[in-house]
Formats: sequence, C-alpha cells, structure tokens
Amino acid sequence: MLKKTTIMILLFVFFIIPVACTGHDQSPAHPPEYTYQQYHQTSIDLLPELDTPLQPYELPLYKPELQIDPELQLSPFVEYWLQNLTLEEKIAQLIMPRLPWQTTSVNTGLETWLSTIPFGGFILFGDNVQSVEQVQALTEALQAQARLPLLISTDEEGGRVSRVGRLFDGGATTAAFEIGQANDLNFAHETGRQNAERLQTLGINMNFAPVADIWSNPANAVIGNRAFGHTALEVSPSVAATVQGLQNGGVFATLKHFPGHGDTYEDSHYQLAFHNHGIDRFWEVEVLPFISGIEAGVTAIMTGHISTPQISEHTAVLPWMEQWIESGNLPATFSSFWLQDILRGELGFEGLIITDGLEMRALTDHFTCGQIAMGAFLAGADILLIPANPAKAFQALLDGYHNGYFDMARLNRSVKRILQVKEGLS
Repeated sequence: MLKKTTIMILLFVFFIIPVACTGHDQSPAHPPEYTYQQYHQTSIDLLPELDTPLQPYELPLYKPELQIDPELQLSPFVEYWLQNLTLEEKIAQLIMPRLPWQTTSVNTGLETWLSTIPFGGFILFGDNVQSVEQVQALTEALQAQARLPLLISTDEEGGRVSRVGRLFDGGATTAAFEIGQANDLNFAHETGRQNAERLQTLGINMNFAPVADIWSNPANAVIGNRAFGHTALEVSPSVAATVQGLQNGGVFATLKHFPGHGDTYEDSHYQLAFHNHGIDRFWEVEVLPFISGIEAGVTAIMTGHISTPQISEHTAVLPWMEQWIESGNLPATFSSFWLQDILRGELGFEGLIITDGLEMRALTDHFTCGQIAMGAFLAGADILLIPANPAKAFQALLDGYHNGYFDMARLNRSVKRILQVKEGLS
C-alpha cells in the first residue's frame, strides 16, 4: 500500500507540473555494433524444425470442461469460445510466431503449417512487406485461414524501428525521443493515431509500441532514441498520449520492455541484459511510464529478457530456475515476481502479458525451446512471441499440461484475456 501511495503522489506531480540452451555466462561481453533493423534482417530462419512434419491435428483432440472463476462476467463471445475450443486450440492461441523468412503471401506450404497448429496470431517484419496491396492481401489471407480472428502485429515505433513506414508518404513517423523532446502531447497522440491508421489500412491490429523504457544509461544503444526521454518526467506523459493515439486509431498498443530496459548496457538480442538497481529504484523510476500507460488503458505489456540481480524475491516455477535465482540472473520473462506479484498484483494490470521475442540469444544461449515456452507461461505470460521453433513450443506446452505442470484454470485465464481482446475484432 505504501508503494502505491508513493506512486500516486509521483504521478500527481507529473501531471500538475508542465512537462515538456547452454550454461550460465558469468561475464558477458559487450555486443558488437548493430542496428535493431539489421538484427531482424539477418535473424535465423524460423520455419518449423521438425524431423517428421506434423499432420494436421496429429495428436488426439481434447475438449476440456470450462474451468474459470464463476464470479467473472464473461461476454457471450468469450464464454462460447472458452467452451468450444479444444485443448490444442487453446494452447495454440498462446503462440505468436513470425512468418517464415521472406513470406509475402499465403502459399501451399504456409497453409499446411497453419492447419497443423492454429496459432493465435503472427508478427510481421520488414521481409514480409513489399507494398500496401501485398500486405493487405497477406493479412486478409491469414485471417481467412483462421477459425478465430488473428492478432496480427508488428513493431511500428517510428524512427529507426519501422516495419511498414516506407510504404507510406513521408516514410516512418518521428522517433520517440524527438517526440518527447518536443514537449507536445498532441504531437505524441497524433503520431500514435497516424501509425494506427497506417496499420489498420494494412490489416495489422496490434502494435508493439510505445517504448516505455527510460533512456537513463547513455551507453544503452538498443533503446537509445526509441525512448521518449532520459527521465520518467519526460517519458511518462508521452507514453500515455501515444497509447491513447494508437488505440483511438483502432490498433492495440503494447508497452515495452517491462520491468525496464532503459538503464541496461547489454542488448538482449545477443545476451542477457542486466538492471543493476534495487527495488526502490524501480518504484521511483522505471515503473512510472508503465503506470502511465496502464492508466491510459493500454491493451498489452511486453516483458524484457532482463536480469535484476539486486532484487531477490523470485520464486522458481520450474526446478531448473533455482540456480538462476541463486545467482541473481533469472530473466524477468521467467519471473513470477515481476509478472504476477508486481505487474498483476501491485500494478493491477489485467491486460495481455506478451513476451519479447523468445528467439533472442538472451534466452536461446542458455535454455531449450521447451524450457523457454514453459518458463514464460508458468511465470505469467499470456502470449509467447516468436519462439525459435513454434512447433516445439506448442508441444512443450501440450506436454506440460498433460504432465500436470499447469491446469485448465491457468490456461483459461490466458485464453480469456486473449479472447477479450479478439472480441473487438470479430
């Protein structure tokens, strides 16, 4: 209660003041120079890696009984699908892969893949984008393959992280840092709305933006000018305005990267990133833009693959996590403390929790695909973004259910949140 009181005082100050799969790496090296765009242009091919291709619904379908809090008021849409989706379909709703490299249309091979595992959504990158008409045809064809509406996402932050901006007059919208320094919340709102209108034109309904990180470490290249500023006072109002602009424009917004990637030095695309501060610093600094976004009604929050060695309240949701907790290096993506105790509990966030890309080396250098999928889900994530091998992630979750690692009530909680968002697309 004391923490929440302190937060509310700080937020009040903001808005009354005019605001402009191996072992543990003990000593990670600084990553090579790169750009965020270059990483995704050279990332690994994410076609399913199967020795023997799965046949559509090869495993026996299991239609579970509805198990969810009876006090919750469910809409007819959500209740219907919770009752009628099979176990396999529910687990598939949790997984959001990228399309195979340079896929620009739904071909026969992709149709077979989609019929094998009915994923809940997809993320598009620059290699999937050629023209407005091509992306429209691609997203329409993807939706036509699905029994439920798909969440089709991308990273359209503006500035240097822009997947589709080049398709429109004027190119990518203004970078977040420039927006924040302009001290104009109307500018932030309208830029968010402009990005939403572009994405809606293309059939993309979810944006992994805005960045809610605070660029407090000048040497942090992976965040840099993707953040709205160097302080919470600069970042928080622009985050809220951008969330409202995106969602007023009809696209679901996503804050990233919880619990805060702005003061790290390492880049989680290449290695674990470390936030070397205690919990008091989090409540005084990093959390504030996330609170602003939550209060603005943001749909989703993305986790970061960030270790917080000076914060020790973690619990091992799987046995292999114990040594990572003891060393202080458990990534937040696997931390029920960050996702459940803080994000759900202290901050009261009831929207979607989405992981950052699970193909990033911060995770894949240390953990198997199955460990990553199970660890993130059991910690509290609702959507698993870009598993390095989507089929193996699906199988790991299916096996996890049958082996008793989680029950139908836990699965339904995530599926319910996903359905509540998708109801607006139906």
